[in-house]
Amino acid sequence: MAKNTHLEHLEDDIINNGYSGAENAIRFLKSLRDMLTTGKGGSNVKVTTKWDGAPAIICGTDPELDLFFVGTKSVFAKNDPKVCYSDADIDTFYGDHPIRDKLKLCLKMLSTLPIKGVLQGDLLFTGTPPLTTMGGKRCYKFKPNTITYCVEADTKMGKIVSDADLGIVFHTYYTGSSIESMSAGFGVDVSKLQGNPKVAVFSSTFSNVNGKANLSSTELNKINNTISVAERNLATGKDFLNTIAAEKGTVSTPAIFKIYFNQVIKSGKIPSSSTGMAKEFTEFVMYRYNEEIKKKKTPKSQKDWTDKKDQSLKYLNTNKTKMYAALSGFMNLIQAKIQIINKLSKIEGIGTFLEDENGYKVTSPEGFVAIQDGAALKLVDRLEFSRANFTVAKDWGK
Repeated sequence: MAKNTHLEHLEDDIINNGYSGAENAIRFLKSLRDMLTTGKGGSNVKVTTKWDGAPAIICGTDPELDLFFVGTKSVFAKNDPKVCYSDADIDTFYGDHPIRDKLKLCLKMLSTLPIKGVLQGDLLFTGTPPLTTMGGKRCYKFKPNTITYCVEADTKMGKIVSDADLGIVFHTYYTGSSIESMSAGFGVDVSKLQGNPKVAVFSSTFSNVNGKANLSSTELNKINNTISVAERNLATGKDFLNTIAAEKGTVSTPAIFKIYFNQVIKSGKIPSSSTGMAKEFTEFVMYRYNEEIKKKKTPKSQKDWTDKKDQSLKYLNTNKTKMYAALSGFMNLIQAKIQIINKLSKIEGIGTFLEDENGYKVTSPEGFVAIQDGAALKLVDRLEFSRANFTVAKDWGK
């Protein structure tokens, strides 16, 4: 697969790839269901926990120069990639940016680990985290992005963190003869990367300890029903999905839908029906085109964009039944995904909290990544985590 610079939400696969994306999302859900079903074998899906670290760190040995390097996702930039082999490189690329010192620490510390090839991870902390009490437990607390993590002091991982100057979780490996040609694979065995007491290397591998995340018969029936309804709705909306997925450009139905749905997440409430969502979305399409028309400086350009708006609105208004079905399927996928996330989150591990004006509240991990046949989709409760990600104050640069 390509570089892991951006993962899509499972339900967004229908917006990006039309009906084939819908079929892919259904396959993922069925494999996840099978993985969590007692006595059910044959699932070829793998799951990793999605940590809320920042920034992304790419590191390893450049296969062409045989030199260790670090960087952010800009390592893979098509124009002017920022690959840092030395402190001087970091100074050149990042100047006075707060990330500069973090990258220098990464270069110093991660180069001491027996990393084979190139890995991608998320930085969790620099400097030993403070020891505090959260949820009634003594733990080391760090907040790399939106979620606050709590590692209990008396655990094996707590003892590792107590000595560490840097914490990181690795989740992706790369293979290839050059940095620019590398392809990504998911799931990293970090057991051999634990040699430096100053570096706490966390694992992203999900383990269903003692079957705690297994679906009960009631839960299995519920998710089977949700998936079946999703299949029917998405099949009915097939033509609509394929039509909008074929549109390209930053001002197109799929692009506008993603912007619209992010606005929905920020509001904290998903419309209760597909007709309500369709009405809101149609109004949002009109708004986005009108905003684009305002930017145009010539009558011809304004008319061209007005024609595009009219064509888009005409299509949405004359294909309401298929649009309703497609959006119903979209909502069904979210429902099934949340059912899966709720079970995956049953596995207790490191404490996760969200901070608001009233203090800290327990939350689930950021989400999970499902991997199947070399493809990966993220499973995130967007109403909980994504809304928090839009609104919670960040500690970046600290």
